[in-house]
Amino acid sequence: MIQSRRRFFREAGLLGLGFAGVVLAACGPAKPEVTATAVSVSSLTPAAPSASPTATPAAVRYDPDLHVLVDKQRVLPDGFTPPNVEVIPDAWEAGDASGQRLRADVIAAMQPMVKAAKADGVDLRVESAYRSYNEQVRTFAYWVSVLGEAQARRESAVPGHSEHQLGTTLDFADASNRWELVESFAGTPSGKWLAANAYKYGFAMSYPPGGEPITGYVYEPWHFRYIGVPAAEAWHASGKTLIEFLEALKARS
Repeated sequence: MIQSRRRFFREAGLLGLGFAGVVLAACGPAKPEVTATAVSVSSLTPAAPSASPTATPAAVRYDPDLHVLVDKQRVLPDGFTPPNVEVIPDAWEAGDASGQRLRADVIAAMQPMVKAAKADGVDLRVESAYRSYNEQVRTFAYWVSVLGEAQARRESAVPGHSEHQLGTTLDFADASNRWELVESFAGTPSGKWLAANAYKYGFAMSYPPGGEPITGYVYEPWHFRYIGVPAAEAWHASGKTLIEFLEALKARS
């Protein structure tokens, strides 16, 4: 990558509304936001499942709250915002990151995971979490300006198509690679621990190595989405990408 994701989040925070205003003007007007309870997940654009409905254990059920299908083809409803978004504990912030937010239930689910990692000598830290539609407008426009649109689409979601807007998704970072959100994260203490253990606490890696033909995104070993413990355990056992797994759940519901 020409410029690190870490540097982008730091600079974006410093530039604030001035930069955001320029980007929003370039990308068109921002969409108004409403609470998640005011929109219907069923309004998401349909797409044919790429996995068999029998690919997941019968005991696991599709949860319209946690298992929303959002990817390059399926967009969140206009104005979608998740419920009960709260600031994460300061102790979880990576480097100079601050004010990162997640849904309250995801913060609660992270508590035992952070504790277990610490018992193994690993200090899990969060670089980026919930992003509103407007924040994703800025994020995507920045990467287009740095990488060009084709590469940006491999590394960043078009606004309305980002898992970060769900409030259940976060990017971890590790001090050993200078908090960078790059592939070397996979070899850091945090990256190794999460790959081996995150599913036990309900978190799934959305964009695994070799998954780009299916997900449309490059390998992101730092990017995890909370889907609940039973679903995450079934996802891990399935060997499928997260979007394939969720498609199978949805098809069976």
